[in-house]
Amino acid sequence: MKLASGLVRLYAALLLLVGAVLLFAPGLAFGSAEDPGPRPLLLAQLLAAALLGFAAANWTARGAFLGGIYGRALVVGNQAFAFIGALVLLKNAPTERGPGFWSLLLVLAFGAVLYSVLLYHPPRPAGGPPASPAG
Repeated sequence: MKLASGLVRLYAALLLLVGAVLLFAPGLAFGSAEDPGPRPLLLAQLLAAALLGFAAANWTARGAFLGGIYGRALVVGNQAFAFIGALVLLKNAPTERGPGFWSLLLVLAFGAVLYSVLLYHPPRPAGGPPASPAG
């Protein structure tokens, strides 16, 4: 439980960092001196809103049981977002891959792996044997 909680906290912090950069300095994500135009900046800020929303949800659930049937909605939502996001980035990779691209790809790949593991492995109680059903 402690490892999963720590990894969820780390992922929330990474989402917060990348989301804040995309929201307040979206031009840095493109890594080029030329102006990308208003539409890419708008899409970067919309992505920032999604990243910050997932960061808030993950931070709120940092101490909860996640995995198996516990916290399933949060786990499935994060896993789908991160996995699909990483695949979309890989499929549509720009010719010039700057640090913004690699940062976002690594954060999404980390989230995809983390939440895939949490989805298919039930949480273990911190210390002590698993609770037996009352009967």
